[in-house]
Amino acid sequence: MKREERVILDRQGVDKASETIQNWLEEVKAEHKDILRIRLLMEELLDSVRRYNKQPPEAVLRLIQRSGSVFLVVRYGGERFDPTQTPEDAVSELRGILMPQLGLEPEWRWRNQENELIQRVSRRHMRPEQLMLGCIAAAIAVGLAGPLIPSAVRTGIIDYGLSFLSGGFLNLLNTFIGVMVFLSVISGICGIDDASVLGKVGKRMLVRFVTMSFALCVPFTIIARFCFPLASGSSGAGSQVYSILSLLFGILPSNPIKPFLEGNTLQIVVLAGMVGTILVVSGSQTAHLRTLITELYTLVMRCVTAVCVFLPVFIFSSLVSQLWTGGVDLFFRFGKPLLLCIVLCFVSAAVYLVVACMKLRVRISVVLPKLIPDFLIAFFTSSSAAALPHGMETNEKKLGIDPSFNRMSSPIGTILFAGQASLIFVLNTAFLAEYFGVQVNIGWWFTVWFVSSLLSMSVPPVAGGTISCLAVMLAQMGIPQQGLAIAVALATVMDFFTTSFRVLTMHLEIALQADDLKLLNHEILEKN
Repeated sequence: MKREERVILDRQGVDKASETIQNWLEEVKAEHKDILRIRLLMEELLDSVRRYNKQPPEAVLRLIQRSGSVFLVVRYGGERFDPTQTPEDAVSELRGILMPQLGLEPEWRWRNQENELIQRVSRRHMRPEQLMLGCIAAAIAVGLAGPLIPSAVRTGIIDYGLSFLSGGFLNLLNTFIGVMVFLSVISGICGIDDASVLGKVGKRMLVRFVTMSFALCVPFTIIARFCFPLASGSSGAGSQVYSILSLLFGILPSNPIKPFLEGNTLQIVVLAGMVGTILVVSGSQTAHLRTLITELYTLVMRCVTAVCVFLPVFIFSSLVSQLWTGGVDLFFRFGKPLLLCIVLCFVSAAVYLVVACMKLRVRISVVLPKLIPDFLIAFFTSSSAAALPHGMETNEKKLGIDPSFNRMSSPIGTILFAGQASLIFVLNTAFLAEYFGVQVNIGWWFTVWFVSSLLSMSVPPVAGGTISCLAVMLAQMGIPQQGLAIAVALATVMDFFTTSFRVLTMHLEIALQADDLKLLNHEILEKN
């Protein structure tokens, strides 16, 4: 199948091209999360082409389906020009950060004296959450049937089958986790430096999103500290101070290889921060190296995606082993972390709503009904990306946020504003530490807060991205590897609540930022 349309890349032509692209993607049943992303990205790229050429060039749009794959191809005339490497304005600068984070990798090339842009399109498949829930249900069914199987047979299946399957997956995953974190931090630092030309608005927005993500995780960690009474590994004020000092100075790696061998996330982050900062300070001298690191990050993410194809096998084998060896009482203990997750999501969002409405001088009864549709979309899909298209429309037409700021802040907020997402890491870590009897101290809880905040903003946009970050979290906090399957089961359910409340809170955060910058229309906001 092949579709084609010709347009002149003036202002009207760019709008027509972006609308055509969206219609085509909907017809071929592309992933919901990708439709708006690709439309916005291609619109910005084509608009860059329009601004670069004095005379609007002609472009040919093609949608090609070949051997089950779908490609969007745009060919345009004019001078040789790569819009993916030529940032020109605020949105274009942010595009340089968004493309690798959102998994959008348009390819430009000069072919037959014409410019050509190619974007691969992912078709709709069964959602990862649905697949994981199915694996969990199957594992519970097989686990409950365990008493019907002779003990010797169960032991043999675990020792010679299930343990090898789960262990093999963990070995593959651990191969790439440290490198993924290292390259992710460096790419983020270099990307923020590229966005430094955004000026006051862009810098303030980035800092605010990151700061609020770390701040929201503080009460979550404190509440978890009192709800999960863990055995103390040290006592006395002096030893507590010593544990904090040991943590602070222990994050300095003694050599560049040891953090990767030991899986020490904090040391990897510090090492990546040093390298990223030096790359930024070096400026043009290391421009090629920064490009290489971005490409390596893309490669590692694809490797993680390939490994996570076996994620259902790991979930099934690990949970069955846990149920056959520990009994089904494990699942009855899920109640406390799940209930805590729901309560903390609700309370944090309610507090955010009250404070935001007070600052914006608007009634809760006016604002809340405008946010409910996006909340429900995020809840039933467990995806903030699925709620993004409707959410951007809500920001502009119902909350009165300036369109230019909305188009810049909403995609960035989807990545950097973690909100309630850190609950997945905090509560899973605390629950498993209690389950496995891990001894902790105040330095341990400080690490939980810091790593949870960091990972909640660093989940890669690949299948199994949350799982890889959970593996990092548990390894850093001394939780046995067999706890990862339990964490996956809990995180799958928690994600429905954390994602939906995070989307609701993000609307309020963007409105507050817009109000501070005088980019909020209060007449629209206050309208029922």
